[in-house]
Amino acid sequence: MGEAGYRLERERIVCFSTADWDTLLPTNKHQLMQRLARRNRVLFVETLGTRAPRLGSAVDLGRIGRRLRRGFQGPVRREKYLWTLSPLVRPVWSTPAAQQANRLAFRMQAREALARFADAIVWVYSPYAVHLLDLFDPRLVVYHMVDDLSAVPGANAGALREAEIQLLARADCVFCTERGLHDRARSVNPKARFMPNVADYGHFSRPRTDAVGARLELLRMMPRPRLLFSGNLAPHKVDLEMLAMIARRRPDWSVVLVGPKWEGAAGHPLFERLDRLPNVHLLGHVPYDDLPAYLAEAEVLLIPYVENDATRAVFPLKFFEYLATGRPVVSSPLPSLLPYGGAVHFARDADEWIAACERALADTHDLELQRRALARRHTWERRIEEMEAAIGETLHEKRAR
Repeated sequence: MGEAGYRLERERIVCFSTADWDTLLPTNKHQLMQRLARRNRVLFVETLGTRAPRLGSAVDLGRIGRRLRRGFQGPVRREKYLWTLSPLVRPVWSTPAAQQANRLAFRMQAREALARFADAIVWVYSPYAVHLLDLFDPRLVVYHMVDDLSAVPGANAGALREAEIQLLARADCVFCTERGLHDRARSVNPKARFMPNVADYGHFSRPRTDAVGARLELLRMMPRPRLLFSGNLAPHKVDLEMLAMIARRRPDWSVVLVGPKWEGAAGHPLFERLDRLPNVHLLGHVPYDDLPAYLAEAEVLLIPYVENDATRAVFPLKFFEYLATGRPVVSSPLPSLLPYGGAVHFARDADEWIAACERALADTHDLELQRRALARRHTWERRIEEMEAAIGETLHEKRAR
């Protein structure tokens, strides 16, 4: 059990992220650090690359350009108590020489941050951060294990797994968002805790009434029923072929995809196939503040994931966000979501997807209330309290040694 009532307050927290602060899609790390920065000083260390950049990718080239501009700026203030640091390190960590080179580069660029955030709580998302931890002389190391990064296309699986094992052995607290990840973590660190992703209930349960824009108006003019997916359109995670099949078999349904195409999916033929279907609408990225207004215009919300190592280790952040809207949800049978079978319709092949969507369209008001009630029990505020209790207990144990 954790130490009830303990709060992270007036602490220094260093977050080693797998994403930049200005990402199009806020993730669990953004949700947590933004909240923790209300009463702590937070240094958000932007992407420690888990894959090599593609020189033909406009997204990757843009990121390289931004990193070159920011690399020697030191910490940049983003909010009252939140700073970002954009280190110029190579996305190669597989050899001792590469690790040492990155340590030297980081030390040189982060002198100011190392001085201001010494003796910090270091909160890690990228396993490669294990090679930089000692530079901060951390008081506590937290590993928030949210994905199987070694299963992402382009990643160096061997180097990531090796770094992850080292990090699990080093971490004082380990929080895992999915059962399979939890089992893997416990084989190295028996104190690892299972804590699934949650949602900003207030944000998604009360969509903005003043949201405007051409794409939102376009959505409002689409024929009903509307089936909507929101998120990163990554072909290694989202079953684009299944979405096309649903659209072809039910041309009276509007299939709506809200979100950016994954940076590694430029020119993917499945997007061209979807574009050719008259009842499929790719609306692109919409601002996070406006997203609930888009979800509110759909009859059914979708989580159509393919089955592979990456998705087997995922607890979709969108799940409780969807439930907070009250709308029915149809999903692939992801291991992480199976315990919530009473709140979601599962489907595997095209026949099951069609049937599940038809059941969802016949939904009742009582089921809507049940979904909202479930989402209300899974919020970032409650999750932070649980994490703080675990951290408080660990700090108490360390002081008692």
